[in-house]
Amino acid sequence: MLKRAITLGNFDGCHLGHQALFRTLKQEAESLGLVPTVVSFFPHTNYVLGTPGEPALLTTNEEKEEFIRSLDLDFITLPFSRELAALSYDQFIQQELCAKLGMQAMYFGHDHRFGRAGSGNYESISARFPEIHTRQLSIVLHKGERVSSSAVRNALLNGDVARAQAYLGRPYRLLGKVVVGKKMGKKIGFPTANVEVPSYKFIPQYGVYAATARTKDGRVFRAVVNIGVQPTVGVMPLRIEAHLLNFSEDIYGQSLSLDLLEFLRPERKFDSLQELIRQISSDAALAADFHSPFSDKEIL
Repeated sequence: MLKRAITLGNFDGCHLGHQALFRTLKQEAESLGLVPTVVSFFPHTNYVLGTPGEPALLTTNEEKEEFIRSLDLDFITLPFSRELAALSYDQFIQQELCAKLGMQAMYFGHDHRFGRAGSGNYESISARFPEIHTRQLSIVLHKGERVSSSAVRNALLNGDVARAQAYLGRPYRLLGKVVVGKKMGKKIGFPTANVEVPSYKFIPQYGVYAATARTKDGRVFRAVVNIGVQPTVGVMPLRIEAHLLNFSEDIYGQSLSLDLLEFLRPERKFDSLQELIRQISSDAALAADFHSPFSDKEIL
């Protein structure tokens, strides 16, 4: 069995606070001769112990795994249930982390606790298991504000893409499958990819965004993304539609990721299709001229 250094949690968003923990985990695990491993609960603990679907998630489990593995860390999904939550913290550590995963070291965020009644934290575990190497990190701040998943959601709800990027260290991503829509965009000269994301994925403020779109084969295109209910053509269910610049291929059924770079304007109802077309042209021009350090070198 591999010997592991582990950090454990939901890690929704994999924001800068999480990343600081991941860096320390990796550095110290290598010095201890252990495999640095992120163990993430799925589903989110609140979905089991609280209300399913609340909070909406910044990262799906697949997105989370891809990001964490890109940091050269091992990733393990731990199925979460009420039965698991009912274990005392020492039972959980002995049965799930040590016996099954070979844990030798454990790393904590500044306020992390788990086990029945939340009794397992840095202090209690360090005292109960002196043979396990433990370390707790300090809180991570950005311009005086605590970096957290909630802070990222609040920024995105207000269309503050720059602030969300600052907390995440990267653009916020919407990843899903391209599905057939009403093809209204094609009819007015701006064909769009209608991206269907998981139902529990967090949706930012309705409106129009400059973005980059990454196709299944890894190509990156500048894009204009509309998130909302299309009030000009009759209120629809929520849609995420991306117009990819310099792109005209059929990608129905394929995955497409959208990295939101800038909030351009709120969604609004136009008096005519002609007015809508003029506005989309303006949006596309703004998106084409928008520059981002996150993606400019990759754009086709």
